[in-house]
Amino acid sequence: MKRAFTSVCAVAAVLSVAATGCTQQTGDGPAAATSATAAKNGPERELTDAEDFLIGKAEQLLVKKCMARHGYPYWIDTPLSAEESRASGFVNDDVPWAREHGYGGRIKQKVAASKKADRNLAYRAELPERKRAQYVATLAGGPESEALTVELPAGRTIESSTGGCEAAAQQELYGDWKTWFRADRIAGNLTPLYVPDLVADKRFTMALEAWSGCMARAGHDYSDPEEIRSDLPELTEGLTTAEAHTTEVKLAVAEATCARESSLARTARELERHYRDKLRGRYGEEMATRSRLQHAALARAKKITGSGS
Repeated sequence: MKRAFTSVCAVAAVLSVAATGCTQQTGDGPAAATSATAAKNGPERELTDAEDFLIGKAEQLLVKKCMARHGYPYWIDTPLSAEESRASGFVNDDVPWAREHGYGGRIKQKVAASKKADRNLAYRAELPERKRAQYVATLAGGPESEALTVELPAGRTIESSTGGCEAAAQQELYGDWKTWFRADRIAGNLTPLYVPDLVADKRFTMALEAWSGCMARAGHDYSDPEEIRSDLPELTEGLTTAEAHTTEVKLAVAEATCARESSLARTARELERHYRDKLRGRYGEEMATRSRLQHAALARAKKITGSGS
């Protein structure tokens, strides 16, 4: 084995919930108050990656309409499909996805190319300085916009502007931007609170050892999935795009196969739910509110995109 998997932030960074206490997270969101009964009953079904993707698409359409009302063009570029943009989780156990995408090297290249060709950035860069400032304020809110501040569970404080078309789009999607922002940032950043217990859990360490043993038998000496991701830049350095993809796929398929054989992915997901649920006494209201508003946004997103009633 190369090294033991002991980094709390490393686990937090690749679990399904982002760990702002370890790495900085950006973005905004909306919500509305929830009753004590709703919090007690627990969350609704978690949205799928495809449903999250649909909400993001609807949000971009709303931003475009808002910018048009203010006299500005806004281009929507969706370089990735719902399948390509899905979250990877702590360890991938989807062998077909791994065989097709590896660790997402080609996907990252598509995103980088899209950013480089972003017409919104090009348009903004061509504007005179004063007009550019007006454009940015219209899109994301300006100095005169109210700032909403939220203290995260791990202690850091973040804030976001309540003005601009981005906030307006989320207001329309979620129904109450301020409530959503607070609930989303709190419920979405609980990871640093429970990861220390998760990685110390014997069920996790046993599954991780089983996964590592499976990888060793397949000819890959890794003690944890994050170690593979850390090694990838060195392993693919100097290779052609095709060669790098082949290297990625070989490792990713082995990881996913071993994740299934060892039940590491299933164990990590089950333990994450277990330890998150233990926080409901303190954060149940925010968790229930976030879930409820996500489902409300999904229903609106289907109408906005014409994807269903």
